Amino acid sequence: MFFKRMLLLLLALVCLLSCMGCTADAPQNAAAPDVSQSQTHLAVLNVGKADCMLLFVQDKTYLIDTGWERTYGTLQEALRQYNVQKLDGVILTHCHKDHEGGLMRLAKSDMPVDVWYAPALYYDVKEGQHTLVLAAAQRNESVTWLQAGDEIRISDTAFFRVLGPLSVNTENENNNSLVLYVETPDGTLLLAADMKQEEENELLQASVVPAANVLKVGHHGDSGASSDWFIRTVKPELAIISTSTKEEYDTPAASVLKRLGLHGATTVVTQDFTHGIYVTLHEGRAYYQNINWKVPDYSQGIRATLNVAEDLLTLRNSSSADIPLKGWTLYSSRGDTTIVLPDDAFIPANGVYKIGTHSTGVDASIRLSVNRLWHKSKFDQATLYDASGNVVLVTDNGMPE
Repeated sequence: MFFKRMLLLLLALVCLLSCMGCTADAPQNAAAPDVSQSQTHLAVLNVGKADCMLLFVQDKTYLIDTGWERTYGTLQEALRQYNVQKLDGVILTHCHKDHEGGLMRLAKSDMPVDVWYAPALYYDVKEGQHTLVLAAAQRNESVTWLQAGDEIRISDTAFFRVLGPLSVNTENENNNSLVLYVETPDGTLLLAADMKQEEENELLQASVVPAANVLKVGHHGDSGASSDWFIRTVKPELAIISTSTKEEYDTPAASVLKRLGLHGATTVVTQDFTHGIYVTLHEGRAYYQNINWKVPDYSQGIRATLNVAEDLLTLRNSSSADIPLKGWTLYSSRGDTTIVLPDDAFIPANGVYKIGTHSTGVDASIRLSVNRLWHKSKFDQATLYDASGNVVLVTDNGMPE
C-alpha cells in the first residue's frame, strides 16, 4: 500500500511539472481553493489581435484599452455581464487601432466615466487627432495625462504605478506604450501593453521593473518583446497573451512561449478561450478560468452572399423569427472599414436584409453613406459581428488572396 501511494504521488508530481510553463491547448479552468474573499479580478477579453481588459479592484472598475472598433460588442457585453454601472477610469495605453478602436463608441454610450487617462509621451499622432482627447470631448471632458512615476490611487491599499515610457520614441509608437504595475492586497499585475524590447530595455536599465504575479505580455506575444532579461525580472506566475494567430500569423511567437516556460510561467492565450480569460488574485497567487457567457447564437440562422458588381451584401434569415440587428457591426477588410448597423435594422423571418452603398444600382434595405464598400478586383472579406461581439459569419468577394 505504501509503495502504491508513493507511485501515485510521483505520477501526480510528473504531471504537474509537465504542465508548468505550457500554453493552454484549450480553455482551462484553474479552480482556486476559495477566492470568495478576493477583491482583485482581471477580465482579459478575446478581441482578436488587440487589447481590452477590465480590472476590478475592491469596489472600483477600470477599463484598460478598448480593442478594435469592430469588437466593441464584446466590451459592451462584458460591461453588461459584470453589471458595471460606472467606470472609475478608462486608460488608453497608446494610439493604435487595436487598442483605441472602441473609444468613440464608448464615449457615445451612456456609461459614466470618472477619469480618462493616456500617456503624456506620444509621437505618431496627428495634431488635434488624439483619440482619447476626441472621445472625452464627446462629453465635454478632458484627459489626465500620465507619465513615469505617477500613481493612480485605487484605495488606501491598492494603486496603479506608471513605469513607462521614460522617454518619447520617434520610431515606433508601440515603444510609447503606457506600462502599468498594479499592487493590491491580493497580488500584483504588470500590464505591458505593446511595449517592445527597446522600451523594455530602457525600463530595465533604470531598475524600475518589479516582479509581479501576473504579466499581460507585451505586443501580443510578438518576438520583438518579452526578452529573457525582462521575463527573468518580472518572474510571472501567470502570463497572458492577447492575440489571434489568424490576424497575426507569428503571434504568439514560439520564442516568447519558450522563454516564458523556461522561467516557470503558465502561459494562456485569449484565442484559446471563448470570450476571454478571467483572472483572480488571491493571497499572492493567480488563478484563471474561461469566460463563457450565455448569449444568442445566430451563426446557424444567417447566410450571406456578396454581389461585387452591385456592391451589395445580402443577409438571409432561415429562422422563423425576426433577427434584430441593433448593435451589430459589419467589417470590410477593404480599407479597414467598420460599419455599425442602424438600431432599427432587422432581418425578417425567412427573409433578407440587403446592405448597399452609393454604388448599388438595385433595391437595398439600407444604403450606407460610402461610395463603395467591397473591392472589385482584389480579395476582400466581410465579417459580421452581433451585439455581443460574436462572429456570426465570414464571407468574401471570391477573389484570390
